[in-house]
Amino acid sequence: MVKKEILLIDGHGLAFRGFYALPENLCAEDGTPTNAILGFMNMLFKALDEWPSSGLAIFFDAKGPTARHLMFESYKGGRKPTPEGFKVQLPLIAELCEAMGLPVFSREGVEADDCIAATARACASDGCLVRILSADKDLFQTIDENIEVIRPSRGVTDFSLYDRRSFGEKYGFAPPLMADYLALTGDSVDNIPGVPGIGEKSAKELVGKFGSLEGIYENLETVAKARRSKLEENRELAFKCRELIVPQPTDAVPQEELEAKEPDVEKVLSLCAKLGLKKLAARFKSPEEVPAEEERGALSITEAKEVPLAELLKSGEIAAAREGEIFALADRSGRFAKFEPSRAEEAQALKEWGARGTLYLYGLRELLTEFPDMPLPPYERIRDLEAENYLLHPDRGGRSGIARAINMPLPEGRELALLLFGLCEALEREIAKDEKLERVMKEIDIPLSFTLAKMGRTGIHADAGMLSAVEGELAAHIAESETAIEEYVGEKINLSSPKQVARLLFETLRLPPIKKNKSGFSTDASVLEELAKLPEPLCTVPRKIIEYREESKLQSGFVQPFLKLAREGGGLIHSTFDHLATGTGRLASRDPNVQNMPVFGEWAERFRECFTPRSEEHIFVAADYSQIELRVLAHFSGEGKLIESFRDGRDVHAETASWVFGLPSDEITPEQRRFAKTVNFGLIYGMSAFGLAQRLGIPRPTAARIVDRYFAVLPKVKEYISGSIAEAKAKGHTSSIFGRIRPLSEVSTIEGRGNNPLDRVAVNSPIQSTASDIAKIALMKFDLALEKAFPSAMTILQVHDSIVCECRREDAEGVEKLLVDTMEAEEVLAVPLKAEPKRSASLKGL
Repeated sequence: MVKKEILLIDGHGLAFRGFYALPENLCAEDGTPTNAILGFMNMLFKALDEWPSSGLAIFFDAKGPTARHLMFESYKGGRKPTPEGFKVQLPLIAELCEAMGLPVFSREGVEADDCIAATARACASDGCLVRILSADKDLFQTIDENIEVIRPSRGVTDFSLYDRRSFGEKYGFAPPLMADYLALTGDSVDNIPGVPGIGEKSAKELVGKFGSLEGIYENLETVAKARRSKLEENRELAFKCRELIVPQPTDAVPQEELEAKEPDVEKVLSLCAKLGLKKLAARFKSPEEVPAEEERGALSITEAKEVPLAELLKSGEIAAAREGEIFALADRSGRFAKFEPSRAEEAQALKEWGARGTLYLYGLRELLTEFPDMPLPPYERIRDLEAENYLLHPDRGGRSGIARAINMPLPEGRELALLLFGLCEALEREIAKDEKLERVMKEIDIPLSFTLAKMGRTGIHADAGMLSAVEGELAAHIAESETAIEEYVGEKINLSSPKQVARLLFETLRLPPIKKNKSGFSTDASVLEELAKLPEPLCTVPRKIIEYREESKLQSGFVQPFLKLAREGGGLIHSTFDHLATGTGRLASRDPNVQNMPVFGEWAERFRECFTPRSEEHIFVAADYSQIELRVLAHFSGEGKLIESFRDGRDVHAETASWVFGLPSDEITPEQRRFAKTVNFGLIYGMSAFGLAQRLGIPRPTAARIVDRYFAVLPKVKEYISGSIAEAKAKGHTSSIFGRIRPLSEVSTIEGRGNNPLDRVAVNSPIQSTASDIAKIALMKFDLALEKAFPSAMTILQVHDSIVCECRREDAEGVEKLLVDTMEAEEVLAVPLKAEPKRSASLKGL
């Protein structure tokens, strides 16, 4: 017996996908946008043509709250406001569907997904074969023997059909467990946070191995430590997320209502004429009414037309996207051309166009790094989708962040080039609402891409011979440490195994356990440090294990990978400096991370000594901002004592100690200054009295008195802390002096870290963001000035608040003065900036 086939369509989701998949400049004669309508209709008829069904229905979300909003107060609260261009088109889509005789359903207080799930299961239980057309992963839960899901996989042209077999091949677990998977990964579209730090790969492994959340938490002791701690801290959140994802019970639509009716042809044609939908109209006209050009490919996806490069370059605005070693260029009319940077005549043509044109792209810094000779317009006429998205959503940057926002993977090549105009303009409208935010993009983030790409290409020199020698000596020392411990305890221990180390310390040596975790007694760094304080000989083994771990980490994490890169790069190591990667706007470094090289200890010094100028005639010149974040705090708080101290060039930590302890500055001991310094910096990062007590090794009541005294003598600092928290929560985001924002609803990296983690973000982000932008502005200005004044010199590093360059020894004095003057020239704070210079023949001295 042939099963009755039914197609259930997620109307809202498909319309939303169509809105972002087609250019925003598609409009009717009266200016009504039509990209969502065209995208929806393309997907609808492609599905109807490919999967003819005897029953169908299209479901839309109704306005107003649903049961989920009552369950989870912030449900969908973090979504960006619905674009006005989309709002206009949604009712037109529903009106067109109804005019075409297609059953349309929208139920007050019920989400479309829930109604689709209930209807699918009811029809499947009656023996029907049900297919659900949706871009929403939630509906994968419904897949069973008689339910399949059709999901757009690329733009509005390609679909993937998932049944139980294909779903299992892709995800590695059964469809009903999709709710558990999404509870871990989260769903930014619906503002479902998931478990912070658990990505798609980890979630697949966990659900594939243990099944449901219950299975995962029952077997938590077998999960790797890093994942286990994240899961432990967010147990309640995980189950709450799953509750939001599982379909809510609701009545199914009766099968008899899933029947298409005769279309109201007159109304369809009237709407098509109004909206300029000629290809849709062609489906409802008799053959003699349809002109030949309309008949061909009726309602086919908007196809880009390839034209010669010279023809395309007549356009004033062009979008570019990589296709391997060439580029696809497109204009707003949907035309495209291929551009090969290696062809001199094409490069010259693009260069001439760049003198007048505006370029849209994704990933300016990466393009400049990989294609340094590619001719581009001045940065003022470059629109970078990556930078624009980061500016609005710094905690949701990159391709994955944009993909979550538009509910589809960001394509590549020609398809991306065609999308760039609409995507960029949607973001630019949001940015343009804030003049300061627009300036951050135009004056910092876009031009900084040129500086960072150049710095990455320049690289830093590493002496491979010296690194090789350090590797050999370090390996020998690690082996000696292992042997020494083995001889001391009389047995061989795998020092990389926490279980074996715990057994050695707490069973064999009977040392006092400090704390427990799920798998037993902890042997983390804090435990070993406490055990190392025990009297001899009890402290011997803990100290040796600390030494072993530090040496092993340095060897595997730094010496070996940097040696490999130095050999591959002919002595030069090229890092990627990324200014679009951190929530606060701080510059990041990766592949490798040259900002996080070890500093303290004998081996760290030996390692840093291996990084030298390119020749003996060269030297490193660097300068570091002195206490820049405290200076920003002084500016934000308006605290007179801090401002006066910085303006007079006094030692702010000694001054703080003097105020807190009520002693003259010249009577402050080094220990009291250390206490004050810890308090000064700790408060910026939200340190409590408990944390201060731990850091200083003093009783908690003593630490609490120090904090109280600090705020008593610096009351405006306390006012700033409480005021910045209230202001950020009222606005929904933090703001720096320059106008850089950080939406609190999107911050996920601090979940579970003690009390009031968002309060710490509200206090610290404006300070750290302001300090980092000051440093980035100085970096740009210095690099430009250095190139003009000292052409042989080069900027090679920025490590947070410091800038490092390499120059000839005879130029060192002039380069140092230029560096210090440039760093101190930015006048945005109520206190002066101070840069402290250094020179050295290796990174060891910086």
